[in-house]
Amino acid sequence: MPNVPPFTTAAVARACAHLPPPREPLYHFFSVDQQHIKPSSLVVPVIDIGGEAALILTKRASAMRDHAGDWVFPGGRIDAGELPRDGALREAEEELGIPRRDLTIIGQLDARGPLLTGHVIDVFVAAVTPGAPIDADPDEVDEVACVPIRVLADPAAHHTSPIVPADYRGSRVIDDVRAPVRDLHFFDFGTDQQVWGTQGEIIWDLLACLLGDRPTIADIRQPRTP
Repeated sequence: MPNVPPFTTAAVARACAHLPPPREPLYHFFSVDQQHIKPSSLVVPVIDIGGEAALILTKRASAMRDHAGDWVFPGGRIDAGELPRDGALREAEEELGIPRRDLTIIGQLDARGPLLTGHVIDVFVAAVTPGAPIDADPDEVDEVACVPIRVLADPAAHHTSPIVPADYRGSRVIDDVRAPVRDLHFFDFGTDQQVWGTQGEIIWDLLACLLGDRPTIADIRQPRTP
């Protein structure tokens, strides 16, 4: 691995404090009718592991209807009358068992969607209080991984491809007329594990904030006007 310096949670919080206002979704994977849009939110939990900032990822339970076995950030649909940030914190508490009082929102990234499932997702970054309990819900989560941001920032950990993983609806090029062909972002971690697709784009955007060495996904697809 190249000499990628570690990130601290304090450095992540400082960088996120300077994020521009989040953009609304500028692209979609599915031309879904507005009546079928599912307002959703998720949280990117940042936790200190031995003085180094890491992201908490969850592997969706194999019995889940959508994205079973995928590595994702905790999230889901927003309840009626619920603010997006409150929905994100609730989902993190339900899926990871981290009390809301131990999650502090430190930034908001660009929204995503609509996805193939109809979800439009507000994306929040939250710092986890040191020592906070993690007790994942086995009905929703098979595994939990705390992945150092340093690992994901390694250029060797990232690649793009228009081909979905072989175990996800078969290995095929995304050529459905509902989903324009575009490169998907993949990040490798651990032993033969990867996070990809929408979750990979979220990691890309967070790294854009932390490193300042790349445009965001939205800027790649529709650059900001001066």
